[in-house]
Amino acid sequence: MGEAGGPLVPGYEALGILGQGGFGVVYRARQLAVGREVALKVDNRVLVSDRDRRRFMREVTSAGALSGHPHVADVYDAGVLPDGRPYMVLELCPNGSLADRLREAGPLAPREVRDIGVKIADALAAAHAVGVLHRDVKPANILVNSYGMVALSDFGLATMPGQGGAAPGEVSVTRESLTPAYAPPEAFDLTEPTAAGDVYALSATLYALLQGRPPRFPDSGVVNVAAIMALHRLPIPDIPGVPAALTAVLRHGMETDPAQRIPTAARLRDALAAVTPDGPAPADHRPPATPGHSLTGPAGGVPASGQDLRRAATAPNAAPGHWPGGPRPRSPRQGSAPPSPPRTGMSRQSIVFAVIAAVFALLLTAGIAALALGDGDRGARLPGSTSGLGADHTGPGPTDALF
Repeated sequence: MGEAGGPLVPGYEALGILGQGGFGVVYRARQLAVGREVALKVDNRVLVSDRDRRRFMREVTSAGALSGHPHVADVYDAGVLPDGRPYMVLELCPNGSLADRLREAGPLAPREVRDIGVKIADALAAAHAVGVLHRDVKPANILVNSYGMVALSDFGLATMPGQGGAAPGEVSVTRESLTPAYAPPEAFDLTEPTAAGDVYALSATLYALLQGRPPRFPDSGVVNVAAIMALHRLPIPDIPGVPAALTAVLRHGMETDPAQRIPTAARLRDALAAVTPDGPAPADHRPPATPGHSLTGPAGGVPASGQDLRRAATAPNAAPGHWPGGPRPRSPRQGSAPPSPPRTGMSRQSIVFAVIAAVFALLLTAGIAALALGDGDRGARLPGSTSGLGADHTGPGPTDALF
């Protein structure tokens, strides 16, 4: 196809634009050899340095290592255009993301959130088993495919420690590339990433799916690193109408201290699987010492063979074009499942958010902005997260700080 309908990528025909932002453009395209519709992701930047090429290869190899897992968006192809721009060919997920669904229909039911959590935690466990850390789990990066299956996507910030990742002394992710509402607090100290960071991000994501917004963070966003760290110290409120056992697992997954957090995605998966969302809370929400069986794969998170059989087994009631647990969206990229019934009894939550507002105001009046590290590569990113091939790209993107 040519530039009139998209970039020149042999073997593909552009059908339209799915999304675009500072990171680049995602096209809906047809793979001519097999007649399959795909998502063609083209970066706006040109790969001119070894550092850029390393980052591109990290995303390709990280996502490629997980292709075939029922809850990871498959990677079919990748390369570099003649002008130096990299591209990837991915599984098409026409039903948009969970961020789209939150914006369109509001919070999800506890049972559906629990099930989504088990599946995405299993995907992360599989990633960790092959040495891949995602580092950007959030509702916008969990897509819904044509069959209503959720799939983890966008490995643009992924790293593979000890497997040819960042060069010595190279910071592979800057603070600007993080989404404050979902990134773990230790990420803002630029500490070495661990699996516990993905556990935090998924737990915050599931909380947002239940509540309609992420924990702790105000709608107005945050101003700097000091404000982010202060918000991370606030308690996480219960959600009216959500079983205490489910909230307790998520709270354990969002412990500020990584040493106190659920340590692995496999343990988080098994803790979620043990929760009965519509029943009484179990006596002990903490995961067992030995991971049990997954709803979507073996206990260690390593995907079994036979992609089509796995997908059928994990979605017995899924129908083409449906959201998991809800009807077809009103548009190809927006969810429209019926909103959850209004919840009552918000007094405790109101108090917590009042505390958040007070802390935020104090930080501003005290001139906390001066405490943030001021160089261009180390400031906290404000609303407007970037989801691209380069880990530190900071241009405007299609998602925001809350999604």
